[in-house]
Amino acid sequence: MCEEMAKRRRRGSNRRKRLKLSKKGQRVIRGTAFVLVLLFSTIIYRFFSSSSEEIIHSFDHPLFSKKYLVRGVDVSHHNSYINWSQLRKENITFVYLKSTEGTSHNDREYKKNYRLAREAGLRVGSYHFYTFGRDGQKQASHFIRHSTSESGDMIPAIDVEHSPFNRPCNDKESYSKMIRELRILENALFKHYGKRPVIYTNKECYRMYIKDNFRDNPLWICDLDNEPGSDYKNWVIWQFSHKGKIAGVEEIIDLNYYRHSFDDFKKMLLP
Repeated sequence: MCEEMAKRRRRGSNRRKRLKLSKKGQRVIRGTAFVLVLLFSTIIYRFFSSSSEEIIHSFDHPLFSKKYLVRGVDVSHHNSYINWSQLRKENITFVYLKSTEGTSHNDREYKKNYRLAREAGLRVGSYHFYTFGRDGQKQASHFIRHSTSESGDMIPAIDVEHSPFNRPCNDKESYSKMIRELRILENALFKHYGKRPVIYTNKECYRMYIKDNFRDNPLWICDLDNEPGSDYKNWVIWQFSHKGKIAGVEEIIDLNYYRHSFDDFKKMLLP
């Protein structure tokens, strides 16, 4: 009986040791799992952070570089020196150049940029920066008079966005006037060039002014955070960066993707 009791005590002691080891093992496993989760989360964060940086600064993002093959930039007098031939070697297909603003302002670099970009073999488009509520017919006439448009150039564009001179139209009167004059401008360009002008805008101005009023125009959407979705039914160009870096440009430049194929891109050209 004493021997049996001793055996029982030894078995109980062994079970307690195994339980202690088991609890210790569980703590080790939980600790290891926590470290692995933390490590994996860090890797994922760094991957998407680097991807975000690539979206901001270049055409090399792995999700989009193969999806969107037609690449473009847009330029005004604010940009520094541009080597247009080098830009073309970087597989840039098109450029939109600021031509005019309001009823009297001309971009001082437009004529030179147009000539050099076309000589380098880029498809060139011209855009007008719309001044809210200002006479739409006068703005159209100013753009048509100052801008060059040859066969094979891109459809002209109207830039619709807030600025120090374009305050949000939060009251009914200013909103109605803004839309009315923009319609006049848009229709005048349509009659002159034979194609609906492209409308450049951002998320805020799209919701406020464009979505319910200009449903037939091709859209050039500025979205620095996300690829345009189904909300923008007519989008054809996505401006995804204001801080692009590319060979041939001294400083930063706006970067754009055309939505469709090279063959479809022909629809963006004037006859």
